[in-house]
This record gives sequence, structure tokens and C-alpha cells, in this order.
Amino acid sequence: MSRLLVVLALTFAIQSHAQERLGGLIPTGNSKKGNLFVTWGYNRAYYNRSDIHYKGEGFDFTLFDVAAEDMPEKFGKVYFDPTQFTVPQFNFRLGYYIKDNTALSLGWDHMKYHIIQTQVVGIDGYIDAEKYIAPNYTGTFNNTYMLYDPGFMDYHHSDGFNFIRLAIEQRIPFYESANKKHVLAMNASASVGAMLPWTDFTFLGEHHRNKLHLAGYGASVHAGFRYEFFNYFFLQATAQVGWANLTDIMLEDHLPSRAKQQITFIERSWALGGYIPVKKQKQPSVE
Repeated sequence: MSRLLVVLALTFAIQSHAQERLGGLIPTGNSKKGNLFVTWGYNRAYYNRSDIHYKGEGFDFTLFDVAAEDMPEKFGKVYFDPTQFTVPQFNFRLGYYIKDNTALSLGWDHMKYHIIQTQVVGIDGYIDAEKYIAPNYTGTFNNTYMLYDPGFMDYHHSDGFNFIRLAIEQRIPFYESANKKHVLAMNASASVGAMLPWTDFTFLGEHHRNKLHLAGYGASVHAGFRYEFFNYFFLQATAQVGWANLTDIMLEDHLPSRAKQQITFIERSWALGGYIPVKKQKQPSVE
């Protein structure tokens, strides 16, 4: 968490310096104050290794140094089907500019998380041999190693490693065309929010597709670029570095079994957006 705070401080220090250096290149009228904006796009996510603690009836163990990946959909008709376009890993945001280039926004990052199959992981704890007839995977473990494979477990947030986040955003325009219809801008932000995974858990042959569940909280910082055209539309590319503390992951929806883990992630995303003026700006007086 301390590393995230350092990144946050550096991000806003850099953007403040950039605003001072680049602000003079853009007319003072280039302001989005009083505008709503909305974005929709898709993402890829990358995860650091993490430790995961599982506890339930007949098991209490921790897996160490677990590698995971996202679950992107192949590009195809699913991205254009109105009944399926939320299936891929998507990003949605709605915001409002409270100052010239400062906005508050609320949105949903729908990432996906899947432990990579067939990897060797460390394990501490126990799995009850009387409850589970699986001699290769039961017993007491103390700083030992196990092959994580489909016979043991399949654990993923396949219906969403969902990050519902509130952000403060800073837009930094640095180029405007002569006809004022094309603008290039940097965009940086910081977010906090809730983690709502929809977890799919198969353990020693027993499958549980859990419901959407509030499992913890997260924080992140972002930086990217926007190409704005015709005053109302923009294309955006963004990188996000985040941290999630999942303290209450649902494993078996009818039982009190739970998992805990902390995940550090990097997300890159692309989005199409639009500005919607809702409050007319005062025009500067001419003397």
C-alpha cells in the first residue's frame, strides 16, 4: 500500500509540473468544466504472484506464490452483439468536470482473474482426508510443495474481478489544431473503490459457481492519453496500477467457507468516450 501511495504522489507531482509547462500551449478557453463524460472500452490485466488462504469445512490451507492471468475473449462478434458485449473484459465510466480540467468519475472495471493451471505452489495447512477421498491432495502440509492442477482445484473470478471505483481525474491538454476540432491531452487519475468478484471455485471435484459478492476494497492510479475530435468525442488509452485487498471471497455460496488474498495488478485499456455539456460556461468579457 505504501508503494501505491508513493506512485500516487509522483503521478500528481508530474502532472502538476506538466500542467505548468504545457498549459501555455492551449488557449484558456480549452476547458471542460460543466461537461459530463462517458467512456466504454475493453482491457487486458496482468497480475503479480500472490498468496491465497482458503478456509472451510474440512480444509484450512494457504497457497504461496501463485501465478495468475486474465481471461480475454477472442476478438469477434461477441464485441458487437448487444446481448453479449459485456462478456469480455470491459471498462465503463461516467464523470463530471467540476473545474476546468478536473473531474470526478464513477465506473466499473470488469477484469478477470484465473490461476494458471499446472504450476507448482507452496502449501501450508490441512485438507481433511476423511471428508475428501483424494490421497494425492489431502493431509497436513508444512512448507511443502504441491502441483496445482485440475484434479486439485480450479479457482477463478471468471464472471468478473470487478473493481467499482470512484476517481479524481486531471485532464492536461497539450495540443490543439488551428480549427479547434482536434485536441491531444494527457489524463491522470487516482481511485478507491470496492472489489466485487464473481468467483468460480472447483475443489477436489466439487464445483461452485458463486454469486456476485462484496469481497474487499482496492486503490489505483492511472495515466494515459486522449485524442479528442469535433469537441464531443475522444479515443483514450490508459494504464492502471492497482492493489486489491480481498478479505471475504465467497467459495461455496451455501456454506461459510471463504478465501483471502491481496492482488497487485496492471491494467491497460482502450476506450471510446464522449463529452456532454450540461452547464454553459461563462464567456470571458471583452474590453
